Amino acid sequence: MFSAIVVDDEMMIRDGISSFINGSDTGFEVVAVFKDGGEAIDFLEENHVDLVISDIKMVNVSGIDLARYIYERKPRTKVILLSGYADFEYARAAIKYNVTEYITKPTNFTDLKNALSKIAASFQTQSKSNINDFLDNIKQLYADILSGSFENASASFKLLLDSNTHGNERLGQYAFNLFEIIIERLYANMKVQIISDKFDYRQLPALNTYDEVYDFSLHFIESVINQITVKDKKTSDTVVAKLIQFVNEHFSENISLQDAAETVFFNPAYCSRFFKKQTGKNFSDYLLSVRMEHAVKLLRENKKITDISRECGYSSPAYFTRTFKEYYNCTPSEYIRGM
Repeated sequence: MFSAIVVDDEMMIRDGISSFINGSDTGFEVVAVFKDGGEAIDFLEENHVDLVISDIKMVNVSGIDLARYIYERKPRTKVILLSGYADFEYARAAIKYNVTEYITKPTNFTDLKNALSKIAASFQTQSKSNINDFLDNIKQLYADILSGSFENASASFKLLLDSNTHGNERLGQYAFNLFEIIIERLYANMKVQIISDKFDYRQLPALNTYDEVYDFSLHFIESVINQITVKDKKTSDTVVAKLIQFVNEHFSENISLQDAAETVFFNPAYCSRFFKKQTGKNFSDYLLSVRMEHAVKLLRENKKITDISRECGYSSPAYFTRTFKEYYNCTPSEYIRGM
C-alpha cells in the first residue's frame, strides 16, 4: 500500500477524495489531510509519502509552490494537481516541477482512479528497478572487498550510501544492514569469519551524520579487507573453484552466467570478467567445453542422441547436433565412426 496526503482548502473536497481513495482498491492510503500547502510542507519535512494530491489555488502556499518544494526536496514523491477549467493553463506551468497528473474540478473520480492506478504501476516498476540496482551495487561492493581493492570498495560503498532509497531508514542502520549482507556472504561463500575490532560494524546504528557513518564504514571495510588478505588461500581461487563446481554439477540443466554468478554473490558482468581473468576462458566457452566432453563420453557408451542432448543440457537434439558439429567439426555420427 502506497501513502498519500490530500491538500485542499475546501473541507468537503479533501474529505471526499480521502474517503474515495481509502474506500477504493487504488493501491493508496491517505495518511493525512491539510487545508494549505504550508501545512503539507511542515508534514513532509518530517515524513515521507509516495503521493501528494493538492488543489492548485490555496490561500497561503499554493499547489504550485508545494509542487516546487517536492521537486526540490522530495524527488521520489509524485504530485497530482487539482484545478478548475479556468486554471488549466496555470496548472500547465507546473510541468517543470514534474507534476504527474492534472485533474479538473469538480473532481472526476474515474479520472482520479485511473491516475492512481497509473502511478501505483510506476511505483511497482520503479521498486523492482531500485531493488535490482541495489543488489547489483552491493554485489559490486562484495566483489571489490574480495579483490582487496580498498579504493574500489570505498567508491562502491559511497555509491550505495549516496543512493540510499530507504527513505525512512536512518543512515547508520542502512550501512549496518549492508554490512550484515556482506559478512553473511563472506562466511557462506568463503567460510571467512570476520572478527570484530574497534571498528565493529554493530556500532553503526548509533551514528547519525553522513560523515560519521561514511568514515566509520571505510575503517570497517579496510579491516575486512585486511582480514581476508591474511588468509592462507587466495579468495579468488576459492571463488573460481565454486564457479567450476557449479558448472560441473549443473551443466545438464538450462543454466546461465546469471545462475553461476548468484552462487558467489557476483553480478553477471563482474562474474564474466572475473572468470575470464582467473581461468583465461569465457564462462560460456567453459560451460560448452564441459558439455561437449560429456557428450563424447556418452557417445562412447553408445547412448542415443536424444538422451545425450538431454544429459548435456540441450532440449533440442537438432540444436545439440549443430553445436557438436561446430565444436568438433563433425556430427556425432561421424565422430562415432571415426573412433
